[in-house]
Amino acid sequence: MKENIAFMEIHKKETYDIEFIQSLITNGIEESPYVDFKAAPALSKEESKKKEISKDVSAFANSSGGIIIYGLSEENHKASSLSFIDGHEYTKEWLEQVISSTIQRNINGLKIFPIRNNGNIKETIYVVQIPESVDAPHMSSKDQRYYRRYDFRSVAMEEYEIRNLYGRKSKGKLILEQVSLKFIETENKILKFQIFIQAYNVGDIEVNQYKLNTYFEDNVPDTMTVAWDRDDIDKQFTMTRVSEKKSKLSNIGTSAIYPDETMTISKFYLNIHQDDFDNNISKMKIHFVLYFSGGESTVELNSDLFSRAFSKRIDN
Repeated sequence: MKENIAFMEIHKKETYDIEFIQSLITNGIEESPYVDFKAAPALSKEESKKKEISKDVSAFANSSGGIIIYGLSEENHKASSLSFIDGHEYTKEWLEQVISSTIQRNINGLKIFPIRNNGNIKETIYVVQIPESVDAPHMSSKDQRYYRRYDFRSVAMEEYEIRNLYGRKSKGKLILEQVSLKFIETENKILKFQIFIQAYNVGDIEVNQYKLNTYFEDNVPDTMTVAWDRDDIDKQFTMTRVSEKKSKLSNIGTSAIYPDETMTISKFYLNIHQDDFDNNISKMKIHFVLYFSGGESTVELNSDLFSRAFSKRIDN
């Protein structure tokens, strides 16, 4: 049976639960420009803490969106332990009020997901999901400054960065909407898998020029080959060896992607020998970077997701 596995960025999930939070700790997931972990003391009625909430939330909205998880400690920027919040003292409504009253303009589409450990409100975690805002720039009214995400931090923006955010929606803006992996067949101990990538235009004008780089990193089998359909030859695929442990597959888009339109921008096949699959492939990482005029969108598949995707073939 053929199996199709979709990988979505964790800051774009539709729901969150305690099992998801635990998995971040188990897998040592790192903070990133899209993900931030905050221990319970980050929620406080002190004005300095409210300022930090305002600063961090507005930074995500002014950048590419993301999630802040309140109630999760980090160590060296990796999820390390649960740090529960008393949901009686700090309610979802209280957090909403802090955000709405300390950020100008309001951020449309912002969501707060309360998670109760075993239904215990005194053991609460809040996942604040912040979209990339088309109404940016958003100002933290606590200090009258504008912020953006940079690596693991929220940093103050320069004047030209603020100016560039005005009219964000009058630009074409692509995001990697879906990356899927499908087992095709086995022939002479060669396993064939298909990788399928779609992009979505969240802006309000078409994007005519874009390029997708797919990076294969760590434990890349020497016998692994990449192929594509004859019908896709116009996508101009090129495969290069970046380093001993890293290879790159590039393809340049040739069709315009219009506003609110989703388009398949890449579809290719990985041919992997059975022995390499058993010994190495579960540890290989794949990292996608979509470049377009004015920005980029990224998705990274960690080794755990990659190995679980390939293991589906065994069950079927």
